[in-house]
Amino acid sequence: MDLIGKITWISMFLTPLVTVPIVWKLTDWAKWKRVIVGLLLAAVTSIILFQVSMAIIFRDGMGPG
Repeated sequence: MDLIGKITWISMFLTPLVTVPIVWKLTDWAKWKRVIVGLLLAAVTSIILFQVSMAIIFRDGMGPG
């Protein structure tokens, strides 16, 4: 379970690197709209991953054991 928490923590920081290029390729909007939508989706995804990782970290107290 701690491994899943670590993966979600690292993924939280990597989501802009994934979501912005995906939005860029899948839409035909103006460049600034693609960037804004990609960053908004990245922010929402990062918040969700942050909540999941915090729930895993603090499920039984912080740290192993």
